[in-house]
Amino acid sequence: MPNPCSICSSDQWSPHYRGPIRVGKFGSLSREPHTIWRCGGCGADWLEGATLDYESDDYRQLVDGAAGVETFHRTHDGEQAHKLELLGTGSLRGKVVADFGAGGGSFLDLVGGMARATLAIEPTASFHPALRAGGHVVFPYGSDVPAEWRGQVDLAVCFSVVEHVEHPLQLFQEIRALLKPGGRALVSTPNRDDWLLQLLPQDYASFFYRQVHRWYFDAPSLAALARRAGFKDARPFHAHRFDVSNFLLWLRDRRPSGLGKVDVPPALQAAFAPALEQSGRADYLYAWLEA
Repeated sequence: MPNPCSICSSDQWSPHYRGPIRVGKFGSLSREPHTIWRCGGCGADWLEGATLDYESDDYRQLVDGAAGVETFHRTHDGEQAHKLELLGTGSLRGKVVADFGAGGGSFLDLVGGMARATLAIEPTASFHPALRAGGHVVFPYGSDVPAEWRGQVDLAVCFSVVEHVEHPLQLFQEIRALLKPGGRALVSTPNRDDWLLQLLPQDYASFFYRQVHRWYFDAPSLAALARRAGFKDARPFHAHRFDVSNFLLWLRDRRPSGLGKVDVPPALQAAFAPALEQSGRADYLYAWLEA
């Protein structure tokens, strides 16, 4: 049985999944089964035995196939348009923006021309020279940000980070501490209520649960975490990133296929993502948090 939950201190855990998990890219599974535990206090799921050094290049080599800023940009630059669409450019001009888990700076490079100042919170030390060269103020962790920036940030983003950290409550408290009164944060994480997890509880679960992800959230548990960290308001919403083709081929082949591999009627394609998002079964979970 795990130690008390680091989010809510509850010691009421129940096993939610037991089996292999993904190590790196698709098809690389753990040799030994792992247990995903669900907290009876806050509702978050926790992976027993997840360990990784995010300060070295090991994590990037595992998930991106190689370390280095160039690899990060090739892998992640294309994801930034969707994030900007969710944010809207009207909230950026003249603002102080902080990115928790900035990586190689793909998001901050995109918004830096509009923002008054950009703070890159990134533990991987090899990324720091490129981040500084991009004009960003760099810190390894939120706890390293000096007092002069606390309460000064208009907008913080934290994309696909909370699932990695050992202490999610501390992460959200650090985000909250940087925001000015009325400031906002946009956070994201894989959605524990992904429909494919319900339809393929073994095949998709061994892909969804990953060595590098310690924590798993649905909308209520993510909102509860935010409120516990001191945010006044938390508004979760869902976004689906893949098409009907990928969904159908998962059901048939039990593997990811990317986009557009099957010819799908346009009406079905247009309705697919909105239906999953409205029902809370999309693959990704977001939340707007207000300080």
